[in-house]
Amino acid sequence: MVMHLVAGFASSGARWRAVCSCGYTTTPRVDERRALAALHTEHELSAPVCGLCGHDYTGRSWRQLRDVDLRILASAPAGDQFLACRDLPQSCRDGAAQRQMHLDRAAREGFGLPVPPPRLRVVPGGRR
Repeated sequence: MVMHLVAGFASSGARWRAVCSCGYTTTPRVDERRALAALHTEHELSAPVCGLCGHDYTGRSWRQLRDVDLRILASAPAGDQFLACRDLPQSCRDGAAQRQMHLDRAAREGFGLPVPPPRLRVVPGGRR
């Protein structure tokens, strides 16, 4: 699976083309706004949701998504791409761990395997 995010714009004389991260470009338009609108209608962009923690970035500008919020990562075995929070902040890693626990539990229950009780972990350094 290939992820599609707006990569930017390319000038074509006095006109503009919108460019997708996969390399797709629109035909030249009068301005960047129209080129971006054409990219949205002609080419299906990926939903801006982190594949690890599930955080939804809908409503952010394309520039913020590309430069601040998300990055495209590839899984080595299959070569598939997925979106992830940029720089994998602790909240993303915690959300990914939580999702993995739920997936593991669902898989165990689906196969009829016993589910171990949850374990609590004390994290030092908490404030009072």
